[in-house]
Amino acid sequence: MAAFAAVALIATTGIVPAAAQSQTNTGDTSASACPDQPEMSFSAWSSGLGQRFGQGPREYIFADGYICSDTDKKFEDFLKQNPPKTPSAIVVLNSGGGDLMAGMRMGRVIRKQKLWTQVGSELPLMIPQNENIRPDSVPYLSEPAAPPFAGNCASACTLTFMGGVNRTINYASNYGVHQFESADQTPTSQTQSETEAAAAKVVAYLSEMGVSPNYMVYMVKKTGNDVTNLTTAELQQLNIVTPRWQTKWQITPLDDQSGFALDGVTTDAWGIHDINFTCIAKPNGVQPVSTTQENESAGPTAKAPQTAGVKATFSLDPGVRAKAPDLVSNVQSYVLQLSGVFVPLVFSAKHTPAAVVGDRLTTTLQFTPGQVQTLETFPNIGIAFIINQSANLPMRLLKFESSLDGTLLKQFAATCH
Repeated sequence: MAAFAAVALIATTGIVPAAAQSQTNTGDTSASACPDQPEMSFSAWSSGLGQRFGQGPREYIFADGYICSDTDKKFEDFLKQNPPKTPSAIVVLNSGGGDLMAGMRMGRVIRKQKLWTQVGSELPLMIPQNENIRPDSVPYLSEPAAPPFAGNCASACTLTFMGGVNRTINYASNYGVHQFESADQTPTSQTQSETEAAAAKVVAYLSEMGVSPNYMVYMVKKTGNDVTNLTTAELQQLNIVTPRWQTKWQITPLDDQSGFALDGVTTDAWGIHDINFTCIAKPNGVQPVSTTQENESAGPTAKAPQTAGVKATFSLDPGVRAKAPDLVSNVQSYVLQLSGVFVPLVFSAKHTPAAVVGDRLTTTLQFTPGQVQTLETFPNIGIAFIINQSANLPMRLLKFESSLDGTLLKQFAATCH
C-alpha cells in the first residue's frame, strides 16, 4: 500500500458492503493489493425506472469497497470490458476510503471518460447511518424503492468523486473528509516532507477538478477513523457538487425590432431549454388565459384586468427521453414549479395547446401582473408538461427547471405598461 494511504480505512459512520452482483462484475481479486480490506469491485446496471416521470434511461457503474493501490487500473480494465454507452454514465461510489494516490488517479480516469459521479449504493443499507438524520426519525422515513440507495464516501473516495463531470450526493448519503497521514506514525523529517509533497498533489488535483482549495481546511479537522461529514451547504460552497442545471438570462431585441424580450437559456442533462418572456399588448379583446384557481375564485361574471401582462414561451428539449412529435398531441396540461414546489397554477392545454418547434416541445402561457409579481419572488422556475395518462406512452410528464432572475423580470415587466 502506498505510504500515504488515508488512515480511515472504513469510516465509522458508514457501511461498506461487499459489492452486489449485477449485470456485469469484476473478476478475480485474489491478487489484492490490500488483502485486509474488502477491495473495490465494479458492477454495471442500466435502469429505465425513472422514465415514466421524465428521467429517462440511466446507466450506472456501482463501485463498492476499499480503494487499493491498483484500483484505478482495475477500473480502467472494467471500462474496457464494459464500455459505457453514453458519456453521462454515472459511477456510484460507496467506499470508506483507501489509497490517496489511487483515489486521485481513478478520479482522473472518470474525468477523462466524461463520466458522472454520485455517492450511493446498490443495496438499501445506509439510511440509519446518516449523520444528518436523527436516529429517532429513522422509523418514520421511507427508503427509495430502487437503486442507487444511500451510500458513504469518505477519505480517498471523496477525491475520486471529484472526477465526475456532474457530481451529486444521493439522499441520506455521507461525504466525509479527514486528514491523510503516513502509514509510519513515527514523525521524521522524511515523513514530514513526504506528507507536504502529498498535500501539494492534492491541492493541484483540486484545482484540476474545479474544487475549492478550502477543501483542505475541512480535511485537517479530523484524524484517524473520525471524519467530518460535509453538509449540503458546504458541498456547494466548495464546488464539490454541481448544479442540476445552469441558466443565463438576458434582455434581447425581438426579431421584428418591435420591442424586447427577456430570455433565459437553461442547460441540463437532457438538453437546452428556453423561457422567453415578452409583453402582452394592452387589452384589445384578447385577455390573458386565467388559471383554474383564478376562474373559480373570480366567478363567472368577473372581468379580466385591463392592464398589460406578460407571456412566457417555454421550450423543452426531451433529449433522449422521447421525441417531441410523439408527445405533442397528448399534452393535457402544464404545471408551474416554483423553487421546487408545484403551485396551483395549472394551465389546460385546451386553451394553449402544445406545439413542436425544431425538436422541442413548446407552449406559451400568459400571466397577469399579479402572477408576474409572484414569479419575481422565487429564485427558480420550472414547468411540467403533463401527458395524458390514457395515452399509450412510456411517460406521464416531462419537465425542466431554471434559475430565475426576479430583479431582471421585475425590470422587464415594468416596461410592459
